Amino acid sequence: MEETIVHMGFDDIDTPFGGCTTHFAASILVKWIKDKRIKLVDYPNLIRLNPGVPWKTRGNGAVVLRFKVKDHEEAMKLLEEAYDEALQYLRKYHHPQHHPVIGIYVGELSERIKWIGWKAVHDLIPLDLMYRVLRKEKDKIEYRLLRKDKKRGLIGVFSAIGYRMTNTDYTYELIAYRSEEFLDKPRQVDAESVKYMDKLFHSETILNYDYEINRPLITPHGGDPVLLGIRGENPEVLIKAYNIIKINEPVPIRLIYRTNQHTDAHLRRINDLGEAFIYRGVRVRVWVASIPKRIIGGHVIFKVTDGKRFIDVAAYEPTGKLRRIVEKLRPGDEVEVMGIVRPQSSKHGPTINLEKIHIIMVKPLIKLENPICPRCGARMKSAGRGKGYKCPKCGYRDPNAKKIIRVIKRDLEPGWYEPPPRAFKHLMKPLKRFGKEKNYFPEEIEPSNFIWYNNRVLK
Repeated sequence: MEETIVHMGFDDIDTPFGGCTTHFAASILVKWIKDKRIKLVDYPNLIRLNPGVPWKTRGNGAVVLRFKVKDHEEAMKLLEEAYDEALQYLRKYHHPQHHPVIGIYVGELSERIKWIGWKAVHDLIPLDLMYRVLRKEKDKIEYRLLRKDKKRGLIGVFSAIGYRMTNTDYTYELIAYRSEEFLDKPRQVDAESVKYMDKLFHSETILNYDYEINRPLITPHGGDPVLLGIRGENPEVLIKAYNIIKINEPVPIRLIYRTNQHTDAHLRRINDLGEAFIYRGVRVRVWVASIPKRIIGGHVIFKVTDGKRFIDVAAYEPTGKLRRIVEKLRPGDEVEVMGIVRPQSSKHGPTINLEKIHIIMVKPLIKLENPICPRCGARMKSAGRGKGYKCPKCGYRDPNAKKIIRVIKRDLEPGWYEPPPRAFKHLMKPLKRFGKEKNYFPEEIEPSNFIWYNNRVLK
């Protein structure tokens, strides 16, 4: 009997007070693998969607499990089981603004659903657009709303399902989860061991430690069930890195996700500022059009132009030392700016929130100076309009002398510049990942050594 491929997505199964979509997905996956009810065809996927949308969830990520089951009836049973489990999970964490949804797509993904996944990572997806797509896919989809009339999670679920990552860049994250009895206690992760792990695996892992403020970056804050998350280029290095860290509390579940984190997937290369729509992630080549200014709060603002249009660019206070680079820019410098387009307000127009900057060309600064007296070496002065220059010290005159052009060396070099590690958000790609991008993943692969329950590998 031919098996059926199912893509099951989860979104918004958390609140600011606790819970976590990845934790819920990991918990139900443990159960299904132990019961041998599914056969995965990919690592669990953690898909981060456009971080600029106004109704984003915490981290704006959704989880997708891609697996085979014996038939469509079994897929529906698993959907109903996931729905019931999620209702139980969310009883602890009610939040009126959240729109939790679980959905499935059965069979090979259509180009339409792949397109909506691609678009949702860098652009705005209105709910009515998602509904139009889902109506055309009605024979392949089912979904359950976990809060009556709260439907926005449909965008996250089916966009993440459509973002397959078979021909785009991806990374991995090993997430370790806490026991419930430890949720109200400080995380027992030894900071020095994180630093040691980073020194061993720095080249193949991502943003483990911020040495400027001497703080680990792999441990979140707050009461959610994530103990730590290590991000990197392949699963093997994450397992080795995890085993270096000293943890002084139980870890009932840990799981490796394949993800679009730190790939810059949210940045769309645009040709000019006419395509810099609000809430869109963009990267665009432009010229600096104003001297950067530092404003209240420590933010640095400057204007750029494509030759026809202008837009503000903001390097906000959390970008740290990047602001000092930005302050050295001058009109005429050619740059590539990257970030989310923030909407206008009563105080400012649309603004690109700067994430990284590529300084392509630094325009020379030219200064015109009076000539030097050839007789005594003093700086000459104008002898009057059209009369050349005279020396105030020795009296020498030269009616044909002209101002000297002096090129002032800029304290700024062309190149790539990024903020400190603590300022990085989920999708932002560090410069050290340049050249490590991937562009292929098999349509089907049965992962192994990717999920642990009570320190034992599940198979």
